[in-house]
Amino acid sequence: MKNVTPQPTATSGSDDRLMAAIGYILFLVGPANVLTMIIAVIIAWFRKDKAPEWIATHYEFQIRTLIYAAILLVISVVCAISVILLPVAVLIWVLWSLWVIVRAIVGLIRLVDGRPNPDPGTFWV
Repeated sequence: MKNVTPQPTATSGSDDRLMAAIGYILFLVGPANVLTMIIAVIIAWFRKDKAPEWIATHYEFQIRTLIYAAILLVISVVCAISVILLPVAVLIWVLWSLWVIVRAIVGLIRLVDGRPNPDPGTFWV
C-alpha cells in the first residue's frame, strides 16, 4: 500500500492559499520593484497565525525570503558605494534577482500542488 498524504480540500484555507499565491506573484515582480516584496511579507505576517499549518509554511518561506534578500541587497549596496567593487555589486544584484525568482517559482509550484515547504527557514530552495 503506497503512502498517500491527504490533500487539502478546495474550501480549507482557500483564501489563505490565494493570498499565498498572490504573495509569490508579488515576489516574482520583486527584482523590478522591491516594494512588492514588502507588501507580500506584510500580508504573510498578518495571515500566518490564522492559516492552516501547511500554508503557514509558505508564509514563513516568504518572510524568510525577504529577510535574506534584504541582507544580500545591503551587501550589494555596500559594494556599489565603493566604486572599485561596482562589478561585484552588479553580480550580486543579478544573482539576487535570479535567487528571488527561483524561490518564488518553487514556492508557487509547491503551493499549487498542495504541498507545504519542507524547510521554510532555509536559505536555499
